[in-house]
Amino acid sequence: MNNDDLYSFFSDPELIELIEQAKISDDILDVITLNENQHSDMLAWCLTPGEGHGQGDSVIKDFLEAAYQKSDAAIYDNKKFFRKWTPGRIRVSSFGSAFVTREFVVSVKEPGQEEKRTGRLDLFIVDPQNKLLIAIENKVGARLTEEQLARYQGAINKEIGSRPIFKDYEFAYVVLDRELDWYTDDKLNALGKRWALLDYSWLEASARRARLQVTRNNQAAQLLVAYCQKQTSWESSSEARLSELAGEIASKHPQVIAALSALRGQSIAQWTPKTLEGLSGELALFRAQHLRLCMLLTRSQGIASLQRKIRKALPLSDMVNGRTWLEFATPDIAELTIDDESSWALSVNIRRQPNNDDNKPRYTLRAMWRRASFDDAHGNETDLRRHFEAVLPGLKHFSSATERRMVIAQSLDADAVLQRAVKLAQQLSASLLNLSMATPMRKIS
Repeated sequence: MNNDDLYSFFSDPELIELIEQAKISDDILDVITLNENQHSDMLAWCLTPGEGHGQGDSVIKDFLEAAYQKSDAAIYDNKKFFRKWTPGRIRVSSFGSAFVTREFVVSVKEPGQEEKRTGRLDLFIVDPQNKLLIAIENKVGARLTEEQLARYQGAINKEIGSRPIFKDYEFAYVVLDRELDWYTDDKLNALGKRWALLDYSWLEASARRARLQVTRNNQAAQLLVAYCQKQTSWESSSEARLSELAGEIASKHPQVIAALSALRGQSIAQWTPKTLEGLSGELALFRAQHLRLCMLLTRSQGIASLQRKIRKALPLSDMVNGRTWLEFATPDIAELTIDDESSWALSVNIRRQPNNDDNKPRYTLRAMWRRASFDDAHGNETDLRRHFEAVLPGLKHFSSATERRMVIAQSLDADAVLQRAVKLAQQLSASLLNLSMATPMRKIS
């Protein structure tokens, strides 16, 4: 890094805007990290219709609709539950009498243990009006197995379902896991079909609704917006602009961003008078004054670099990105999408994995399939799904899901994920070309 590099960075007009955008807001969740119990408390607050977030039973409806989408292969209680509680019925019903409790305790006998162990599941939604009881296991850090989930379900049915007050209740079982987005299909299948498996993306609908209410001066919805935004990849317009600016600046000033990355291990407690001398000293002081901003920039560098290289390898591809992800589609694959649709029907997604070294980031490669975004002019979505199964075997599962995020590979370094992503995009394009040659598809004008 030389003088021109650093001072060009400092004088960049977009840096001034980024500094303002990156300032910590008045949301309490911007400055604290929730532990497992606090996450469950926040979820209980979000899901309780009578709480002060002002959403009524809308969050429960978002939750149940998302669980329905993951129940196409459900068995036992969930199969019965979601056969009755379809999205249409969920949307027109009232869940105003529902409440969330953490008070139920069950006894589970673990393998190799003589006696049963008393355990408490994270959350239960109880609706006395509709006679529903939904058990929620909010997985944070712990590993679950199909056998463990089966034991939990059996214990709940036996110890809670047998109580006279719940005699006529319908039971459903849902696992929430923020890291579900990173699971391969094999890992998902290994958890069985007794429980619906959800990540936190269902909160995006709640966040958008609450954001609209905030703009109408319903400040009670702000905490819900903050929580939903922290748990999902959803970004408000200001967050999206923050991602855009960070990516652009990281792309324009790679030498400075590399120097910032090198300062990560430098503690202020170890500073000496020489620390603040020269160009590195000016940058060290800037980093200390704008720590959050500099963290955004260093984390954006990898995505910005991948974006440039993908554009070089596939020049005509459309692309969108955030601070820790990018998504793209080749022109022919993008044509499968309905006009004016905000998300591609089929695309390639690269996402930086959490909790790894900024200097050696690891990435997950995924293929995205959005059922409702396909343009019928190019063929029936079911037929297209069957055709693309040769390239994307994960399409054989969860066929009724609105969106499929199929993990192709995990823990890839930048070079490997670039190579695999470009190859996947080319395979999808070639597969579509083969289909069009076999059965010509014409866009209806």
